[in-house]
Amino acid sequence: MKSGKIYFLFFSISIVCFAKVRAQQDPMYSMYMFDKMLVNPAFCGSSNWAVGTIKSREQFLGLQGRPSTQTINFHSPIQAKHIGLGGKIIKDKLAIINNLSVTGVVSYHLNFAGGKLSFGLEAGIHNRKINYNDLVVSTLGDNALINEGVRASTKPDVSFGTYYQKKQFYFGISGYHLLKSNFSFGETNGNSHLYNHLYIIAGNVFQINKSLTYEPSILIKKQGSSATQIDLNNMFYYEEKFGLGIQYRTQDALVFIARYNISEAFRVSYSYDMTVSKFSKYSKGAHEILISYGIKLPPPPTQKEIHPRYYF
Repeated sequence: MKSGKIYFLFFSISIVCFAKVRAQQDPMYSMYMFDKMLVNPAFCGSSNWAVGTIKSREQFLGLQGRPSTQTINFHSPIQAKHIGLGGKIIKDKLAIINNLSVTGVVSYHLNFAGGKLSFGLEAGIHNRKINYNDLVVSTLGDNALINEGVRASTKPDVSFGTYYQKKQFYFGISGYHLLKSNFSFGETNGNSHLYNHLYIIAGNVFQINKSLTYEPSILIKKQGSSATQIDLNNMFYYEEKFGLGIQYRTQDALVFIARYNISEAFRVSYSYDMTVSKFSKYSKGAHEILISYGIKLPPPPTQKEIHPRYYF
């Protein structure tokens, strides 16, 4: 390849993907507790609110080719049928790799053991595109990159989850990318896999006094043979208006979270990830912002009591 060294910082990560190394593939989210449908389809329509959410995350600030993720989703209960319906669009970019996921979600809810037990199915398509035109090389016209251009592959994607909530407590487990799709980019470009992901979420809301509530939660993430990652989160809320929290993500970051409920229906949240791993000398952390709007629906007579924190 002569002197045509690749200077695009994250190109090595792309090579790892083609080499079929099992690593965390799904986008990372710090504020999972405010949008649980991102990690469990069974959460769809689990309260008497119809909710729309947009989210943007910029990771590894200061580095070229850093991960960038934008998400939009919507879900609502169909209370007479005890089901929930929703949809999700996720756009994720890492160096020359672009992922676009478009899925629909359906869930079923039933009363169980004094609470609500939910099952959710998510299905749609996942498109992976490799844009070799975005590579930055030291030698223009490098023959090794001629005619590579843009390669793309689209595959079906299916995920499933269960979710249980009872008053202040919630617990969920979900499996994503159950089909383990194999993206093909041609004989000279190799293949890329979409591996299974397992998510376990749990939390509880404690009423400290009339004005202050405390919500600890945990998210466990496991994919293939990669190391298990755990997010430990602590959120404090004042009069259902302001929220402040701190989160520790194992082997990665310390996260600071702020939330402001402009109204009961309109909420804005922000988080900053301070990298604490060895990568901290290169990264300036990550910013994430989430905006959600909900429409409250009248609850059916038989609906179990749900703590206000579970609205969205």
